[in-house]
Amino acid sequence: MAVNYMQTLSIDMILTEIEALLDWQAEVLRQSFFPGSQAKPAEAYPPSALLMWCKKTSESGVIEHKVIDRMVVAHDELIKTAEKILGHGAVPTPELFDAFANQFEGYVTQIRRLHQDIADAGMAVDAVTGLRTVSGMRNDLKREQDRFDRKGTSFSVADIEIDGLADLTQKYDRRAMDAVFAGVAQMIARTIRSFDDAYFLGKGEYLVILKHVEFMDACAVMDRLRAEIETTQLPLLSGEKIKVTASLGISEALQRENPDVTLQNAKSALQEAKGEGGNRVHEHRETSALEQYAKDVHKK
Repeated sequence: MAVNYMQTLSIDMILTEIEALLDWQAEVLRQSFFPGSQAKPAEAYPPSALLMWCKKTSESGVIEHKVIDRMVVAHDELIKTAEKILGHGAVPTPELFDAFANQFEGYVTQIRRLHQDIADAGMAVDAVTGLRTVSGMRNDLKREQDRFDRKGTSFSVADIEIDGLADLTQKYDRRAMDAVFAGVAQMIARTIRSFDDAYFLGKGEYLVILKHVEFMDACAVMDRLRAEIETTQLPLLSGEKIKVTASLGISEALQRENPDVTLQNAKSALQEAKGEGGNRVHEHRETSALEQYAKDVHKK
């Protein structure tokens, strides 16, 4: 998310919006648990003063349209889930409650990210891919680990790398490779949800943090991404279209573990995927000391 220095968004505006969102969240949950207990029924539409301000500001070029688009998607998803809860007629199911909590957190995350990107003055976004850069990635990982430790909301990390990068860079110039990097980034952005995080690490490598998801589901999502990359023709500025493949390594976070361990496990799984020829997803799974010993002996 690139934000112009000339923006006028204040911290007070952001805090006011978040406070209003928290009040709205409490009203929705109170009505779902205690129907008729409030003088005024809760509405499915969350506060949107900040979103409206951002939309208006984007017309003058201060905030990029893609920033607003992401906020709108998260806002709309939150509305849909709130409508389901308020129309349920009884205490919501655990699935509905989890969906509402995740979508609420997803929208607040977009607001916080907007503020962070303003503070970073656009330095947190890669100009070619539109994804976030490595700057701030470790803080995001630490925040997810802290949330996991407190709430038990698991997450996974996927490390993604375009196969045969050395050959591609020999064949194509920088502008063509930028088009390839941007094309893969777009597929990643379409695959993940609004509250997931994606980063471009440079040299054809990407990282994704998949939140509130079971590990097997995260693996399935990454395999769909792998298949899409394999079958998609990427247009270059010259008019030529090419196909690339990617290797992916994915690791599930462990509670009360250093998030760097999860990151390293994903990178190790990526190296295994590349070592077996690429165009595949490798999953890192925790093994016992005996299993790890047998695996190391087999490699020798």
